Amino acid sequence: NAGMPGRIYSFFDNPNNFAELLVMLMPFALALFLNAETWRGKAWSLFALGVSAVALGATYSRSGWLGIVFALVVFLFLENWRLIPLMAVLGVCALPLLPQTILNRLLTIGNTRDSSLNYRFAIYQATEVLLKDYWAKGVGLGSDVLKSAFETYPPMFDGNYPIHTHNNYLQVWGEMGIFGLVTFLGTIFYQLKQGAKAYLRNTDKRLRRFQAAAVAGFCGILLISAAEYTWFYPRNMFFYWFLFGVIMACAKFASEEKVAP
Repeated sequence: NAGMPGRIYSFFDNPNNFAELLVMLMPFALALFLNAETWRGKAWSLFALGVSAVALGATYSRSGWLGIVFALVVFLFLENWRLIPLMAVLGVCALPLLPQTILNRLLTIGNTRDSSLNYRFAIYQATEVLLKDYWAKGVGLGSDVLKSAFETYPPMFDGNYPIHTHNNYLQVWGEMGIFGLVTFLGTIFYQLKQGAKAYLRNTDKRLRRFQAAAVAGFCGILLISAAEYTWFYPRNMFFYWFLFGVIMACAKFASEEKVAP
């Protein structure tokens, strides 16, 4: 995009990868801030949250920005849904304060002339062609296996083949078939449902906030997964299932608290 400076990525190979990690973990910094009982705890957690927010902005990851907004909405909905309209108004009012480069990048969301978006559409079209043959049983586990399957079809407009589908759900479908996709989605949304129910049962405010953070971060990465293949890097896959595990653990604690005498 015109006028956009370089995108930061720390030591995570690419900025979208870095943004995904930030989206998954930033809600925990917010929970730490709310749970902190001393001014030092609040100061350090707020500092960590602020640095992470600046870093996320500097990744210029549009999917990351949408993911963190969705994560924040989920967190607020669980903690106090009445704050959502107020935060929405404050967010809109804060838009003029953003750097012009970020505003320009935001305006490219949904722009059909955007090269990155067009390339994704080319990958999705290639995936659609492959799924016509393998929609039922898939091609087998692993992005390398799927990449090899892509190479048996005509290349994309630039002569290259996709290395993955740029979408978690299409990737699971392509590798495991329709029954694998249904099983995956059922597992994910069942656990989110259990996490939400456990959140309502839990009476420990500190644990509730960590549970809200885990659910919020997980919802954020689920949204990003519609535009990125977030499991391409093992570290991102690890944190993805780490959030899933935290939700399960908090649900277990809530159940034990309910049956305790």
